[in-house]
Amino acid sequence: MTKAITELSELADIPAEWVHVEKRIHPGDDLRLPGAYLKWYDIREVGEPAAPAISEQARQYLRDQAEAGELEFRNELGYAMLHHDGGYYLIVGLWRKDELWTGIFFLDGDEFKRYPAKPGAFRATQNVVELDATAHERRAWARFLRTDRDDAAKRAYIEDYCTGVVGVP
Repeated sequence: MTKAITELSELADIPAEWVHVEKRIHPGDDLRLPGAYLKWYDIREVGEPAAPAISEQARQYLRDQAEAGELEFRNELGYAMLHHDGGYYLIVGLWRKDELWTGIFFLDGDEFKRYPAKPGAFRATQNVVELDATAHERRAWARFLRTDRDDAAKRAYIEDYCTGVVGVP
């Protein structure tokens, strides 16, 4: 059925000069923190070289914040995405039963910081590329929830990584 929508020219008006580019997700070494075990992903443009120093800086930021009690880890499994997209953004997702709890951080000059909440009811949480990784993680977690949730099931979740080109149909 075709819907009669007359105002489409005014919706989703993305500037013509903006281009959506392919990115690749690269699983990294998992990160064990006090109270959390995170799968790690580095996300960058296809062909862009890795930035191991930035990745390690992001990891150290999470270690320092966890050890200082600034992050609310409750012996959880989850994942972290370090996305290079004009800047470096670090998104941490934690599974609490069937809910995804997230924290967003960014590289501000030479240090990572919490991403400040913007005023208003709506705010950016993830872009199309990040949502591909989150969709993979959601499916992996849903499979885990339907198990006995024993050590073997936890290992199966941890070893199930998203890879490849993301943000494309």
